[in-house]
Amino acid sequence: MKIIAALLGLAVLMPWTSTVKAQDDLRWNPRLLGIDASFMMSEGLGQFGELSGGGLGFTSGITWMPSQTSNFGARLDLSLNVYDRSHHPTCLTTPCWMKGNMAITNGTFQFGIGPEWTISHGPAQPYLFATAGPSVFYTSLGLDWLCNEGNTGDYCSENYHSDWGISARTGGGLRYHFSEVIGMNLGFAYQYHGVRKYMVKGDLGLYDDGTVKVDNMRHSRANNLSFEVGMHFNIPRGYARERLPF
Repeated sequence: MKIIAALLGLAVLMPWTSTVKAQDDLRWNPRLLGIDASFMMSEGLGQFGELSGGGLGFTSGITWMPSQTSNFGARLDLSLNVYDRSHHPTCLTTPCWMKGNMAITNGTFQFGIGPEWTISHGPAQPYLFATAGPSVFYTSLGLDWLCNEGNTGDYCSENYHSDWGISARTGGGLRYHFSEVIGMNLGFAYQYHGVRKYMVKGDLGLYDDGTVKVDNMRHSRANNLSFEVGMHFNIPRGYARERLPF
């Protein structure tokens, strides 16, 4: 329901872009590169959604505009979505003089490349995109306090499941720029992963004798919808040349 409300809010914002169209008289320089960095809230669909619910993550995209007269560019994006994370207190020593927190993380990582269409120029920029590339569903187990201290290695986190496949991501949104370089991004996307093997809360078993076992493995379509809010950075053509004194 949160995703649906967010999409309705975006739909309300889209007609508002016509009122900003007069600001196109600023005649900003054509864009060379655009960089999105956004927080992401996702909602699973079908059986995957019933089992996992929603998730939180991060998404980033870089768009290269090869022509200064075209609205079409090449987009490279990546996204990290953690759809379930549970914590389990555990003893780190015998006797139990020191306690820790074991964290089980279920998530996806996705990388894609494809076209992007920026519908208009100026401060308000509606856009559409479609990308495709590899993605992975993973389940990892680690000690929170070790990982939070910046340590790495098998003692910090260990992966217990990986399912690689091809995914597609399509969506759009609205960017509003406060200046020629910095703006806000509000977007949505449909993420297609197809049929995958994955785990949800309770599927990875932690036992008192110290063993870890996969108790259950899910197998179904694992697609989702996502809503994104964050910042957008433009690098216009000739930006550095116009502002450097040499």
